[in-house]
Amino acid sequence: MLDGMLSGWGGLVGICEHIKIFIYSKRANKMQETCIKRLMRKNKTTEYGKLHNFDKVKSIEDYQRIVPLSVYADYDDYVWRMANGEKGLITNMYVRRFTESSGSTGKQKLVPLSYWAEWVCQCFSFSAPVGCAVKWFAKKGRPLPPQKGLLTAETSCRRVKGGTISCLSSIPLLNVKPIVQFFTTSPKEVLFPEPDVDMDMHYMKLRFALANRNISYLGTIFITTLESMFFYMEENWEMLCDDIEKGIINDSVNVPEEIRAKYNKKLKPNPKRAEELRKEFKKGFDESPIIPRIWPNVGWMYGMGTGSLSFYAKKLRRYIGDDIPMHYLGYTATEAFMAVPLEFNSYDYVILPQNGFYEFRPIDQEGYDNLLTIKDLEVGKEYEIILTNMSGFYRYRIEDVIKVTGYYNQSPKITFCYRLNQIANISGEKVSSLAFDEMVANLSETTGDLYIGYSIYADRSTSPGHYKLFLELAEDISDEKKATYNALFEEMLCKGNVSVEPLIKSGALGHPEVLFLKKGTYDDYREVLRSRGANLNQVKPIKVIDNDEKRDFFFSHVVKD
Repeated sequence: MLDGMLSGWGGLVGICEHIKIFIYSKRANKMQETCIKRLMRKNKTTEYGKLHNFDKVKSIEDYQRIVPLSVYADYDDYVWRMANGEKGLITNMYVRRFTESSGSTGKQKLVPLSYWAEWVCQCFSFSAPVGCAVKWFAKKGRPLPPQKGLLTAETSCRRVKGGTISCLSSIPLLNVKPIVQFFTTSPKEVLFPEPDVDMDMHYMKLRFALANRNISYLGTIFITTLESMFFYMEENWEMLCDDIEKGIINDSVNVPEEIRAKYNKKLKPNPKRAEELRKEFKKGFDESPIIPRIWPNVGWMYGMGTGSLSFYAKKLRRYIGDDIPMHYLGYTATEAFMAVPLEFNSYDYVILPQNGFYEFRPIDQEGYDNLLTIKDLEVGKEYEIILTNMSGFYRYRIEDVIKVTGYYNQSPKITFCYRLNQIANISGEKVSSLAFDEMVANLSETTGDLYIGYSIYADRSTSPGHYKLFLELAEDISDEKKATYNALFEEMLCKGNVSVEPLIKSGALGHPEVLFLKKGTYDDYREVLRSRGANLNQVKPIKVIDNDEKRDFFFSHVVKD
């Protein structure tokens, strides 16, 4: 009963958030101007505001003329001082939380999150997907069913004098901690692990989720996590079924003994469910998607799966099929939650005009003069987005490139393309990570091989320089088949970027090379990041190898001939 009440309440809140987006988008241009005036007025007495003359800003034009562009280094010292309890440095808004990046693209960053920005993140990351689910089921003539799902997220936070530190994706879960047990199958020790706990999360989440036949949704932050979990399930389903039948936590998996002992006492043998699962698993994973067979009530799922993650979204369909709709959560960074899709299976994100001020540099424009605002954008063009958030970052270069796909009233609809630092370039060809995604997807389709992951390295140590493609395969293939990969990848590379073939023919670019990785390479890399304090739910795939440390790691995991 409580599950149904929470679903009803969540559905109502979700629809309300969609109505709010509609209202805000109708006056987005005015809201952008109001946003700047409010931020300048609110923060003119801060240390940063005094330094950059916030008191002289009376319009968007003033703001762009007076306040300089910024990068994270401009805030690093301020943020750590805030974490140590200082006030009035870059914002006068109430800040109780700090978010940190995954560290997957460089040094970890700490970012303040004002109470306003926290509320927006809570509403639109949690409620907006539910609102889409309500509309989806309504079209089918059904109310939103009780929501009990497999949630891959886990979160923890640590206290500092100025508040708490966690990743941005943790915030919605932390704020509903008292009721989370009612809408997910994972125990609290998995959802909210103690700092530095060492536990096989894939096993624990699947162990409890598989025992429940009535799963109604699948939830994750990055769909790579869910795809990796289902691959683990494919490899270990016999053990999982045995443990469900016996009512135990397996002795062979990495689980703290106190947690194992606790649940070995609470869990009951469930031979009926175990046999039901075995029957479906024995049929295999390729004839038909496994998820609708083991959880027939799954109606939808959510997780970030656009841009560079679209490659993994296609892989995930092998497990979930084509009929389960996806909500791609939104366009977000550590610094702000910026846009959200209003429909399932939509790659178009509507910018939230109430949660920041946005400027845009056309990607073909060299300098940063004459930056555009939301009303000036052209559909179909790519832009670098510059963010002023509600937490103390002003005209901040995120280094993301987005594409405008349309307008929702006055709010642009955008899709994420790539990060500026995720472009590979040897001789002027400039290949984005999104283009590599398409190449590797075509390579997988051509060969029929399933890939766990890939990474690209622009090797300039040779003359001429050439691309190295690192691949981790799901299954072993023959040496004869491996030998065909170099030519196939070159074909895909030439098709994916028109500059490549002429450069190879002229000798300015060398022939590409494919290197095969040991099984478990990407799991090993995630563990490296975890050991450094990264939240694995925040870790994005390493697509473009952009430093020596990453290069050395992947070279050390290459399968030797």
